[in-house]
Amino acid sequence: MSALLVADTSPIISLLLIEQFGLLEQLFPDFLIPQAVWQELNTHREIAAYQPGLASLAERVRKVVLHFSISGIEWGETEAILLYQEVEADYLLIDDRKAREKAELLGIRCLGTLGLLYLARQRGMVDALSPLFSALLQNRRYYAKAYLNAFLERAGERPL
Repeated sequence: MSALLVADTSPIISLLLIEQFGLLEQLFPDFLIPQAVWQELNTHREIAAYQPGLASLAERVRKVVLHFSISGIEWGETEAILLYQEVEADYLLIDDRKAREKAELLGIRCLGTLGLLYLARQRGMVDALSPLFSALLQNRRYYAKAYLNAFLERAGERPL
């Protein structure tokens, strides 16, 4: 049985921009997204070219009843955290530092885009992280160089 993951918007956008979205589907075939993430994906200008192909995600969308918002984070992140709890997921795929910190305080197991790519590297789904990390930076996806290099070092690759 595969692990259940709930995904936030930013990691999906990052994976689409570097043409690695399929890794999410391979690693977590049963992943879900909340309604707010679906809305963000369908209105995000940066991935407009990918929006027709996102129709396959419609079956993964789950409506979350919001009784409250989580202070300091956006609706998509709030719904992702609540959906994680509701479906008792195994992982929350989220990049935003503030939202991740709040989720971890709630005992949620978080994974970011870089961690997902590292997992794919460990499982032999990608040959190297360095070109993927470079592609993220070229597509204006912002990660601290020290953070990128820590993953590269763990994977036995040369730093950026």
